[in-house]
Amino acid sequence: MSRKKVYFLHSNIGQQLTGVEKSAMKRGNMFVKYLEVEPVFVTVNKNTNIHTNWERYIANGIVDKNISMINLFEYFQRSEEGKELPPFQIKREQAYGYENETSNGKFHVRMFDTNNNLVKYIIYRSNNQLDYINYFDSGKKIVRDRFNRFGQLSHTEYLRQDNTVYMTEYFDVYGKRVITKYEDGPYLISDENSVFKAVLPDEQALILYFLKKIIDQEEHVVIIDRNKRYSSLFIENKQLNVKTISVFHSTFFSNTTFRSKVNKNYKEVLNSPYSFDNIVVLTNNQKRDIEKQYGIQNLTAIPHPCLLVDTLSEKKPTVNKLVSVSRLAPEKNIDHLLEIIAIVKKHIPDVLLEIYGGGKEQQQLKKLAQRLELKDNVKFNGYVDKVEDVYASSELFLFAGQAEGFTMSVLESLACGCPVGSYNVRYGVDEMIQEDENGFLITFGDKEKFAEKIVAYLNKSNDEKNTYRQKAIHSATDYTEDKVANKWKELLNNLI
Repeated sequence: MSRKKVYFLHSNIGQQLTGVEKSAMKRGNMFVKYLEVEPVFVTVNKNTNIHTNWERYIANGIVDKNISMINLFEYFQRSEEGKELPPFQIKREQAYGYENETSNGKFHVRMFDTNNNLVKYIIYRSNNQLDYINYFDSGKKIVRDRFNRFGQLSHTEYLRQDNTVYMTEYFDVYGKRVITKYEDGPYLISDENSVFKAVLPDEQALILYFLKKIIDQEEHVVIIDRNKRYSSLFIENKQLNVKTISVFHSTFFSNTTFRSKVNKNYKEVLNSPYSFDNIVVLTNNQKRDIEKQYGIQNLTAIPHPCLLVDTLSEKKPTVNKLVSVSRLAPEKNIDHLLEIIAIVKKHIPDVLLEIYGGGKEQQQLKKLAQRLELKDNVKFNGYVDKVEDVYASSELFLFAGQAEGFTMSVLESLACGCPVGSYNVRYGVDEMIQEDENGFLITFGDKEKFAEKIVAYLNKSNDEKNTYRQKAIHSATDYTEDKVANKWKELLNNLI
């Protein structure tokens, strides 16, 4: 197979990775290592820090340095060229009065006219480059300028009286207008002279316009990781002559009940499955269920890959330490884990659950931990890029999610020799966890039984625990990069 590009379609690369981005990065790393293809991440959200985030993930070894990332706005704004240009500077004018202060590591400047009315509020980053400027008229904020990571003007937001944005103009690093966005559409595209040359009715049209610019050969492959954002483009439009693969990162249904409401992320794909050259799911069980319910034939089961980590000889787990690595979101049921730990504490007073991850549920979960009197038994450690040492230093990994496409964190834990206690939910956990060998499975919602199994495991001898740890690593060998890469190689060879 000659070297081709494979585009991974995503929305954003944030300061914290979701499971979708993280698993796609692992796939990309595997493609670089084992396949003759060039992975390219494509993102479409406006995020001034997106390249800073990307560079951090490269530096931390999360994503291979040979994988590129193209963002829609940075592409049109030519943001990378700003590295060679001077940052914008504001001249201090004698006619204005100034007030300076420092807050949260940023330098703030307020400018006042001769009548002592606030006219500008300027925020500098810690490197003394401009972050944003708010402009005022008669005491009301009317316009905001935002600046890119190199200090050039990125975009201007025009505000209503309630401070909501009704129009945004985006500029390239040379100061030329490139995109004008109205709140509910349309998008106006400008030429090299800032004159409008195209009117696009909505965001989907803008994304399609962008994809046509960057994908130039029909032999390339597009892998859709964010189906809700992109799938309609390949159903409603046949203007991109590429091979398309839709990847289901979660279950095709919405909750714990099989054949319940269809997951909105995959509804369009399931309704028009043959608009895509292939649909990849992560487990054989989900493939079988979709085939049975929908009669779809262009399905392939390919799991996430993992790297085996030899931690048994290097690290010993901390006694009675448990771990959870997860977004703090309602569907992850971290509140269940807190209630389970409260039960375990009655039998093992020094049990400790360390929770890694961030999310909107964090404050509520902290309050629950206080109510359950778990001050010394639960630690919220936030998001971390590298989790191998976290798993290796823990006796058990706990998972209480209600439905998953595969559960990458369970596989990562096993690969590091950390056994897993989990609710038995679709999909993946029952394929990875062998009862009382590398962990245990519990009926969803049975917190008493979950706690009982944790206590029983923690009370095992060191020799028994080491056997579990060895079997955990062995169980992950079915998901090593070379084996998963062969599945992808076969699929890609059949498409191009």
